[in-house]
Parts: sequence; structure tokens; C-alpha cells
Amino acid sequence: MLRKCGLVVVAAATVISVVRAADVRVDLSKETVGKPPVSFEPIVGTWVVAQDGPDKVIMIDGRPWVASKDNPTKLLIDSARRLYGTSNEELMDNAKQFAYYPVAVLKNVTTFSNGTISLKFKTIAGDSDRASGILFNVKQNGDWLAVRYNDTENNVALWEFHNGIRRNMRFSDRSKPFMLDRAAWHELKLDIDGASLKTYLDSALALEYTLGSAPGPGRNNAAPNPDLFPENNAVLRPPVAGKIGLWAKTDTTSYFKDYVVSPK
Repeated sequence: MLRKCGLVVVAAATVISVVRAADVRVDLSKETVGKPPVSFEPIVGTWVVAQDGPDKVIMIDGRPWVASKDNPTKLLIDSARRLYGTSNEELMDNAKQFAYYPVAVLKNVTTFSNGTISLKFKTIAGDSDRASGILFNVKQNGDWLAVRYNDTENNVALWEFHNGIRRNMRFSDRSKPFMLDRAAWHELKLDIDGASLKTYLDSALALEYTLGSAPGPGRNNAAPNPDLFPENNAVLRPPVAGKIGLWAKTDTTSYFKDYVVSPK
């Protein structure tokens, strides 16, 4: 069904609706509870559709990670092939570290550069971590960027993943922790404008970062890691250009819904 005003598109393979000419909203209403989501491709971790009151949601289930953490190289190779049409050897080489960070990639957005990505999340459980985030700038070798809220640290952070290692790029102000109600839904929003990244938590600006920035010194004023220089690391160079999705960490169990992509 296609209407010029109030455009609605329904696809059999992925349940995606266009709520305005440029906006894409993931509709979970036709997903099957207990099954992996159709609209997202689970790459790492156990992602399933769950029921939360009247709503269907996407759940990252951290319990299987605990059971398999002694074998962290389990990576869904077939998913990478479906996404990129290749065995993606670089991504496979990064599997050991990659497996600590559950990710699921939105299928119907090939690449995203400018605009906003927003979602709602609810923290459910996790002993090691309770982290919920937006995955973006995902490269074919498995490198990515992610902004996340951590319910054990009460902060927002921007992380990069490159050469099999995750590194922090920016934390929110540690003197102003975000003490969120775990029983409630919260909104995480990322705004990308060229090299400028802004992250909002429940409409409050939580952090800002400019891609291409020179890295600061390491611990004890040591020289920064070479991988943090944008010239050595494509995921840190503007412009943003890659796949997007959902992000979590280790044994996190979280619910996600209302995933909206608004390109500029």
C-alpha cells in the first residue's frame, strides 16, 4: 500500500514504515514473539522479539552470553555474508573481541550519514553490564561507532571499535550522572551533522564529539594509540558512512522499541 500523503510502505521481508517522506520507523507489530527480529540482522548476541505489556519489543538477552563467555569467538558468520555478500575475513579476524559487544544491524538502511537516529530502551538485567546503545558507522571489516547509556555507571559514552579493540572517545560529564528509573522507558537520540555528533538522553544533551579530532594523550600523558588518529582509522574520519543498528555489552538484557531514522 502506497499513499503520496502519509506515505506507508509494508514489505514482506522487513516490517518498516515510512512515517514522513524522509523518516523510517521500525514497526515491530508484525514481528513474532520468541523469534529473532525480521527488521534487524543479529550479528553478535541473542536478539529476540519479546512482549512488554501491549508492545512488541526487541530484547537483547544477556543470559546466553554468560553461558558461552568461555568461547567468545562465536560470531554469526552467515549474517555477515547476508549483509555484505562476502565471508568478510577482516570481520571474522576481529571476532574474539567483537563477541563481547552484542550488535544487531538494521536491514533496510544500506548506509547512513546525516540526520538523527533515535530509540527507546528499558534496562532489564545484567550483572556485569547494563548498557543500551545506538550502533552506527558500521564498516565492512566490522569496525563501528556506538553511543550508549550504561545503567551501572549512569553515564553516556561514545565508543569506537577498530582492529578488534574497543576504545572510549568521550564520556558524558561524570559530575552530572544520569540516574534513570530502570522500570521506565527512556529515549536515546544521536544527531549527526557532517563531522558533528551530539547525543541526547531523554531530550537532554549528554555529549558532543567532532569526528576527525586529534586524540588526546593517554594515561600518564603517554602518547595516544596510533589507532586513535583519524588518518589511521576510517571509522573516526568524517563523513559518517555505514550501517546502523542496536548495541549492547556482555550480559546486558535490555528492551528496545521505537527505532526511528531521520536522514537530513
